[in-house]
Order: sequence, then C-alpha cells, then structure tokens
Amino acid sequence: MDCKVTVLGSGSWGTAQAAHLQRRGCQVTVWGIETDVLADIKENGLNRAYFGDLPICSPGAIKTEADLLKAIEGAEFIVCAVPSAVVRSVSEQMKDHLDPKTIIISTAKGLESGTLMRMSEVLSDVVGRLERIAVLSGPSFAAEVIKGLPTAVTIACAVPRVSAKAAALYHYKNFRVYTSSDIVGVELGGSIKNVIALAAGMLDGAGMGYNARAALMTRGLAELSRIITAMGGRSATVQGLSCLGDLLLTSTGTLSRNHQVGVMLGKGRKLDDIMREMHQVAEGVKCAESCLQLAQSLNIETPIIKEITEVVDGRHNLQEAIDNLFSRAQKFE
Repeated sequence: MDCKVTVLGSGSWGTAQAAHLQRRGCQVTVWGIETDVLADIKENGLNRAYFGDLPICSPGAIKTEADLLKAIEGAEFIVCAVPSAVVRSVSEQMKDHLDPKTIIISTAKGLESGTLMRMSEVLSDVVGRLERIAVLSGPSFAAEVIKGLPTAVTIACAVPRVSAKAAALYHYKNFRVYTSSDIVGVELGGSIKNVIALAAGMLDGAGMGYNARAALMTRGLAELSRIITAMGGRSATVQGLSCLGDLLLTSTGTLSRNHQVGVMLGKGRKLDDIMREMHQVAEGVKCAESCLQLAQSLNIETPIIKEITEVVDGRHNLQEAIDNLFSRAQKFE
C-alpha cells in the first residue's frame, strides 16, 4: 500500500506502528520532540531509548521530522500516538493545517483530566470531523509488533467506510485487524484496562498469588463493563480484543508498563520514585482518578477502581485496599 502516513509520537507505540506501516509499504514520517530519538530512527533504524538494539527498520526507511506542520503536510493518514495528556495541545497546533480528506487514527489510551473526554472526543473537539477519526486498540505490545509477531487489534469509527480504510492500512501479514462501529466501547476498554492492570501488578509485586489476580481481573472487567454500557457502548465489545483481550495482556504480560509500575508499588516503592525513573508513560496512573470520576458521574459502583485510586494517591496502602474490598457486603454475581 503506497500512501503517506505521519505518526505523531516517537515513543514505543508510535515507533512500533511506524515500523509496521513501513513494512506495509507506506511512506512513513515520525514526528516527535526527542531529537536524539528521531535521529536514531532515521540514521540507524533503531530507537535505543525505548528498544535497545532491536532493529526498527533499515536506516533511512522511515523519515523523521521535528516540525509538526512539516510532518503532517500531505499525509493521507495521521496516527496519533502521543501520550493522552498532550493530545489536545498537539491537536491545537495542527488543527488549521489539516487536509479535509486526511483520516486521523487515534491510538492514545486515556481520559482527559478534567473533561473526562476520550481521546477521539478531544481530537474532535479541537479539529472537528469526528467522521474522519478512527480508534485503534487491542492487545499489542510494541516490541512484539516490531518483531512481526502475531497480533490482532480492533479499529472503530462511526463511519464504516473510514474504519474500513484504516483497517486496510494496518491489516498486513501477522497483524490482523477487526472493525467495529462501537468507538465508545473500544476506546473506554483501552483506557480502563490500564487501571486494572496497574492493580494486577500491585498484587503480583506483593506476592498475593494467582487466585487474587484472577479475581481482580474478573471483577475489574465487570466494572469496566458497567461503565462502557452506561456510556452507550456494547456489551459484546467488552468480550472482544479491545477490552477482555487487552486486559488479559496488560494485566499479565511482563512487557506492560502499567503492570511494571504496579509490581514496584506492590513491593513498597514510592510512586514518585518509580515515575521519575521511567522513560515511558504508564497511562493507568494518570487515568485512575478520571475513571473513578467518570463512574461516579454515572452513579456506577466501581470499588476496585476506587481503591486503586486511593493507593495511587497515597491515601491507602495495598493491604488497606484489599481489606476494604474483602470486607464489603456479600453480593449475588
């Protein structure tokens, strides 16, 4: 597929998508703010800041650009892979320079602090054109995508024609893409599962056992489902790749940043120290409070998300959170 694609974000997920799309035959440009990373990708075909010596592409196969407006010029597809906290500011910078035909694919996971908007809503709020915005989500560790290992994801859009185009862009060899019209369910699943994965890591770090992790994931999925259906998403989406699939991967896989942060918290380390040492973003940390606020605005009971937020904010330790959850009144499942 010979088309021009701009990937916004030179972190792990942006780089992985750029590598996959370049193999697909696309003309790929990566935009980012880390000039040393951009130089490494362009000159060496590596992103050593995030992947060590794992080859990304042949030197020069992926173009890089530090100027956002130059990066998006002429792009048929724009892949938004920046951290959720900066999606609005990046969108503001490019809103007056977008080609009306360009399709934007949001791959950032999270809820905007304060507004509680999903990332597609943030993009639409700034640039308009919701019908040209698609969302990609699903169980997909970046390093495994770079290696070309089998991966399946979901792309959702309100307009089937657009989701079909976005799916055709990504669907190649070992990367399989399903389409959906449930943009709400797909996007919320990708955001909330990070919070549950953070908690799963805490249990693992504290040596709470497999029983505890299975219980957490199952009941966490129930809370995720309540929020999604209350927001108009479909229950079938909850059982799919973007919810259950991504929850399983992120809560158990050692490559998960959210799980890694949880493990360190479970071992008694301070969150500030953990985040200071991390080169990457663990979206579950920032998203926990927003998920709780969203649930409360919908009058939905989410005891697990509530306790995760208490631990992240330093109001409860892990044992207090577990005691609070297990002392709740018995209920019918």
